[in-house]
Amino acid sequence: MKISKKEIGASIKRSYKNSATKACPLATQDVHVNLANRNHAIEDYGYGPLNPKEPSTEFWNKKSKMWAVPVAEAKKSRCSNCAAFVKTKQMIDCISKGMEAGDKPHKDYSMDVIAAANLGYCELFHFKCAGSRTCDAWIVGGPIT
Repeated sequence: MKISKKEIGASIKRSYKNSATKACPLATQDVHVNLANRNHAIEDYGYGPLNPKEPSTEFWNKKSKMWAVPVAEAKKSRCSNCAAFVKTKQMIDCISKGMEAGDKPHKDYSMDVIAAANLGYCELFHFKCAGSRTCDAWIVGGPIT
């Protein structure tokens, strides 16, 4: 039995209904784990483009071909609207806490960084994810808020 992307997205969202009792994911607290997981998503699942403000024609042509849709449509499938993109208050607090760790004598810019990159957490590949990017595993129906 094949499960649709919409059903997967709904399942992920249900798992976050009681998220207040969950601890912060390791990747939000440990930059080395986060980078290893992000690099896995880049290498194996086409996470990108590197700089979403650039045209990245080759990147978007690959996504268009893979998903069998026009490039303009592929460009609408971003992490920020993926069902595995977690933007709950608790998760944003986890990301912020991990960024400011050990930085107490200085001004905390973590929320500025989170806002600038529209950071969330990728539930599929377990890393801090920029909302303007995408990957091969994009799922309709997000984000989780």
